[in-house]
Amino acid sequence: MISEPEMENGFDPQDSPEVVSDLVERSPGRPLRRRPWLWALGGAAAASALWTATLLLLPPANHNPDLRGYRLDQESCKSARLTSLQEALAPNSVPDTSDDELLRHPALDQVHCSLAFQKTAAGEAAEQGGHWSVTATVDISVALHKRTDPRDEFDADRRVTGSGVVATDQVRPVPGLGDEAFLIAEDMGHTELRVLDGAAVVTLGLSTTSYYQSDTGADGAVGAGPDLPDVSTYWPAMISDMRELMSDLTKRP
Repeated sequence: MISEPEMENGFDPQDSPEVVSDLVERSPGRPLRRRPWLWALGGAAAASALWTATLLLLPPANHNPDLRGYRLDQESCKSARLTSLQEALAPNSVPDTSDDELLRHPALDQVHCSLAFQKTAAGEAAEQGGHWSVTATVDISVALHKRTDPRDEFDADRRVTGSGVVATDQVRPVPGLGDEAFLIAEDMGHTELRVLDGAAVVTLGLSTTSYYQSDTGADGAVGAGPDLPDVSTYWPAMISDMRELMSDLTKRP
């Protein structure tokens, strides 16, 4: 073995006769002699290093994602209150609600539903026997990952929407909501709020559209349609309702 002083000052064979005697031949016909305990120590050190590296590569014994108390059932989605959005979109309307689509799987539970808020838009069409209506649709989606941590997938999909990939500057982080949250400003007529909270990924999507309805049965719209609101004005309401929805989903029996 090389001592610490020898490593610092250089290796001098004359100062270490025993080591030299193990590495060189004592006579032309004599085989090399190596001390077996040096090889044993070297093998033990290599095995220890290999075992340590293996332990570092192995996943932890308990790697199941944290469910945070989330539970999904047939009523999880359509029972969402959306108090702030209803006040902002159509305070006097009763939303049309689609049935919850609940999908159960040992690895992933999912639920989807939509709520549509409708209000009549003022304009010249009312004088011609018809009216324009503005509909705001809120899509709710909850995915509960029961076997794998969804964080990597959540980060990878932050710019991906149903209509394509948005630019980086169209993704706005929302601090203080779940483990991670961001808003996607896809365009003036559609936006999404996505939240990662433990094993749950919760999404609120909001889109607006307008259509003309004739009261006399006549075909064709009268006049120009109403200007649709910029959906980014509803972001504070979406964030408020998301907090409420996440709280409700973790308190379900």
